[in-house]
Amino acid sequence: MADRAALHLLVDSLPEQAIESTFRVLENYQKWPPKGRADAELLVKQARATLIRQQEKHAQRMRGGVVSIGGGSNSFSPDGYGRASNYGWDGHTHVTATFYYFRGHELHTVERLWLSDDKSRLLFSLEGKTPTGIVQSHDFSFDVASGQNV
Repeated sequence: MADRAALHLLVDSLPEQAIESTFRVLENYQKWPPKGRADAELLVKQARATLIRQQEKHAQRMRGGVVSIGGGSNSFSPDGYGRASNYGWDGHTHVTATFYYFRGHELHTVERLWLSDDKSRLLFSLEGKTPTGIVQSHDFSFDVASGQNV
C-alpha cells in the first residue's frame, strides 16, 4: 500500500533525468481534489460560439466579405503534454493540422473537411502520422439534411 514513506523511497530512487518532469506532475497534485474531466459537449458549444463571434467580427471588418484566414491554437500542460494546431483552406477544403506530444510520443494529424460536388454529402478525412512514418487514414461521409444552407 502506498504511503508517504513509500513515496519518498520512490522519489529518492528516480533517475536524475526524471526529476524535473516528476516534480511538475507532483506539483499538480498540490490542488486536491483534482478537477474533473472536461465536459466535451460544453467545450464544443463554447468553441462553436467563439467561432461564430470571430466570423461575425471578421465579416464586419471586411464589410461582409469573407476571405481565407489561417490561425492556430495550442495547449500545453506543466508536465509536458500538449498540442498545437493550425488551419487554412485548400480551395474549398478546410484543412487543420495538429501536432500532439503525449507521454514522450509525437503524433501529427491532418483533417480535411469539404462538401461533395453535388452538395449532398459532407466529407471528412483524418490522417495520423507518427515520427517513424506510420500513417493511418480514415474517411467519413455524412448526408447533408435537405433545406440546409450549404
